[in-house]
Amino acid sequence: MNDRSRFVSRVLLPVTIMFALFTVGSLGTAADAPGSAPTIVVPYEASEYKYQVVPVGDGIGFERPDFDDSAFAVGDAGFGSREGYCELNSPGDVRTEWPVSTDLLVRKTLELPAGTTDVVVYVAVDNDVQVFVNGHDISDGPQMHEGCPSLDSFSFAVPDNLLQVGTNLLAVRARDRGGLAYLDLGVTRR
Repeated sequence: MNDRSRFVSRVLLPVTIMFALFTVGSLGTAADAPGSAPTIVVPYEASEYKYQVVPVGDGIGFERPDFDDSAFAVGDAGFGSREGYCELNSPGDVRTEWPVSTDLLVRKTLELPAGTTDVVVYVAVDNDVQVFVNGHDISDGPQMHEGCPSLDSFSFAVPDNLLQVGTNLLAVRARDRGGLAYLDLGVTRR
């Protein structure tokens, strides 16, 4: 073994190994890596929403966390009319009936761990939607949608300062303006 080989094996190799261990150790988990896939908190077609069908404009205050929703029914998404010309208005996608030309109020609690960020609410709707988290409107008022519903028609980012460790409330007002009705929601987090 010559002097150069001894230098590589005694000095450079250990330094290289320590650098590699330090780098791997500092990467964290795949979930912490930038650009990692978000975690699904509420999938489309989720169960056990609290909901109530009301005349257009009724149900003021339903989005507040302290609202008494004991009179609400429990149902599974998607909500809507089962017959029609739109792909999601089918017996396979509509699990809870929602009559046309009414408002649908839905509430669902979300359990979020410490450090949760980048929560996004995705909406498939026919026709209009307004989304609240912990009583705050994250959709900037009612958002209008025309035509058939499709998954991810809308996405609303939840400001991190609205999130709390533990129980959070997702509340949504959907409005149908005639024809077909449909609502389904998905929620992700990092």
